Amino acid sequence: MMNEIGMLIGILVGIASIVGVINRIQSSFLTQGHKRVEYYQKLQALCGSDANNNLAEILVILRLFTRAHLTNKEIEWFIWTPGAFRCLPEYGKKIELIDIDYKNNTFIWRGKFKYWYRRLGLAISLCLIYLITGIASASFILYTVQHFNIEKITEFTFYSVVSLFLLFIATYVLIRLYSVLPPQFLIGRKLRGVNT
Repeated sequence: MMNEIGMLIGILVGIASIVGVINRIQSSFLTQGHKRVEYYQKLQALCGSDANNNLAEILVILRLFTRAHLTNKEIEWFIWTPGAFRCLPEYGKKIELIDIDYKNNTFIWRGKFKYWYRRLGLAISLCLIYLITGIASASFILYTVQHFNIEKITEFTFYSVVSLFLLFIATYVLIRLYSVLPPQFLIGRKLRGVNT
């Protein structure tokens, strides 16, 4: 009887903690969205008709949304085109691949990436670099683990550093590959509130 009550209390405490975590996450998203709207309204007030007027303050606020260096025309477009501001973080990640079509208020492929085979070639080359560095890193790690000897600590340290370096390169390339692959979600996207 006591065991069953203890188990029931444990289950109730687990459920209550899960509900508390979900509630906290949901309230965090709501406050984040509210702050985003406040920053957007502040950007509109600062920009006015010309982004040059308060450029320093505008750039500071935009840093919260993207690391990309935007031109004044891009800043004004993202602020005043309905629905464009929500695409700003994604655009900032893929700025070297995509561009803005100001006439149609949408995104287009930039330069050489207009052709599908160039995009495919970039993705394949990044995949190959990722595979080669990942396999080399795993090989170095296995070699160092299998041949560990305290008397050869310098050799062990060298192989460990090389394997970690290759693992870092593989991770960087994987992140880069991820940023290359999904820009088609922005390309040709109909922005809310814009008739194209």
